[in-house]
Amino acid sequence: NEIVLLGAHLDSWDLAQGSTDNGTGSSIVLETARIFQTLNLKPKRTIRFVLFSGEEQGLFGSAAYVEAHKAEMPRFSVVFVHDTGTGRVKGAWLQGRSEVLPVLEGEFDNLLALGLLNEKGKFFPGKMNGTDHASFDDAGVPAFAFNQDSAEYSLTHHSQSDTFDKVRPDDLKQGACVMSILAYNAATRDEAYPRKK
Repeated sequence: NEIVLLGAHLDSWDLAQGSTDNGTGSSIVLETARIFQTLNLKPKRTIRFVLFSGEEQGLFGSAAYVEAHKAEMPRFSVVFVHDTGTGRVKGAWLQGRSEVLPVLEGEFDNLLALGLLNEKGKFFPGKMNGTDHASFDDAGVPAFAFNQDSAEYSLTHHSQSDTFDKVRPDDLKQGACVMSILAYNAATRDEAYPRKK
């Protein structure tokens, strides 16, 4: 009866194809679901794969999701959202949740050992808002957006340059592997992710 949620937003600006914002994140969530299905994994916690709408208009989709599932929010262990382009995952924003840092550092040390990271995981202590994890963070759920290689994200998103040729396939494979491992470990660990008291 506990939940791990993996998310991205499906909507984009209409200037181009929305490949890096956020077709890449959406494809990583879908690939993670495919990996779980292919391996027939049966974790202890429920994993939800969600593609939100209305992110670009003000996190409307994730805010509506949180409202619709308000009674379930205490049962959410953790939320991971992929929404800053095609770049490789290298860490996360901690949203001021220092109590989660030891868990995430252990997870990213394992990812480094598996060769999925170029360097030790990097974590920023402050809040990163403006993407769908923030709706869950505001509801008290440990929710994180990935820290990623920039991969010229600032030059592509919300522009006519956000086209399919900017996608880096190897980065997406890495992102799907990272999300899959984090999700599986979160869904099978003995305890839910720690929360602020």
